[in-house]
Amino acid sequence: MWVKVVDAIHSKGESWSFLPVKKSCNGVWNNIVSVISKPVSGNVILRDLFRGVVGKGDRIMFWLDPWLREKPLCEIFPNIFALEVVKSCSIRDRLEGTWLWKHDPEPGEELDELSVIMDELAEVSLNSNEDGWRWLGDPKGSFSVKSVKSVLAEASSVGVDFVLEWNKWVPSKCNLLVWKAEMGRIPTADALSKRGIVTGEGLCPLCKSETESVDHLFTSCIVAAVLWQKVSIWCRIPPIFAFSFKDLLEVHVSSRVSVTMQPVIQGVVFTVVWCLWMARNKASFSGIEAKVESIFCNVKSLGFLWFKYRSKNNHISWLEWCNFSFF
Repeated sequence: MWVKVVDAIHSKGESWSFLPVKKSCNGVWNNIVSVISKPVSGNVILRDLFRGVVGKGDRIMFWLDPWLREKPLCEIFPNIFALEVVKSCSIRDRLEGTWLWKHDPEPGEELDELSVIMDELAEVSLNSNEDGWRWLGDPKGSFSVKSVKSVLAEASSVGVDFVLEWNKWVPSKCNLLVWKAEMGRIPTADALSKRGIVTGEGLCPLCKSETESVDHLFTSCIVAAVLWQKVSIWCRIPPIFAFSFKDLLEVHVSSRVSVTMQPVIQGVVFTVVWCLWMARNKASFSGIEAKVESIFCNVKSLGFLWFKYRSKNNHISWLEWCNFSFF
């Protein structure tokens, strides 16, 4: 059903793409396409890790889907693609049908690209199997959230030369926590386990469903995920989708806010990290259940005190802070 809904809305988008998107329609799908189509960690582009597996050739698009190479043919051969009349044609349409051009390819780049395509297509044959998709981030070719996180973790591994961009309006203890978390130096269950310290089942104290790690605690834990969405709405920035802790440290840059607002957003992110860690400790050592709304209230109240009395914005009122309308 979701495939049909997305296709109905976005298949007539403004651009020819592996993942169709209608930019005038805001929503979750636009955010997903944005994340998949740009580097999200290091130089990794998730879109490039999907590859079509040819069977009958009737469900994979010849030009728009990545199947013959690592990228769609429309990106590799732009000149000959511009001549194509039916740009959403399938592989079968082109292997068993006839080419439909706006005009015959001319000598130069157009004929050169066509020659390369024809040479590569000579090695392709259709069969009776259904077309499918392979996820290159896993040896078995099967997609999973775990394999995505593994790919991103490998790409974003940080050495000892990591330098944190310090935030001036949050306390040093908050900056230090963020710095240690990025370096993997806070005592989460998985970190303690690596040091030979057993901590019960090692589950996240907030959701009690997954092994506790820095990335899980601050990004993929359901408590953290809901909290980040509340924060993004409050701060009037695009929804925060973080695959790793490092992604959180780039939110103030990737949110497309003004230079003046970037330190504010960065400080809010640091404050959220601090409050999540405090909630984690209360759940671990005092048995106090972590509630998203309670943590969110702490973020706003603690953030207000730090921002008002540790920056030059001591004129700000509580109402302005709650509405995030002071710039």
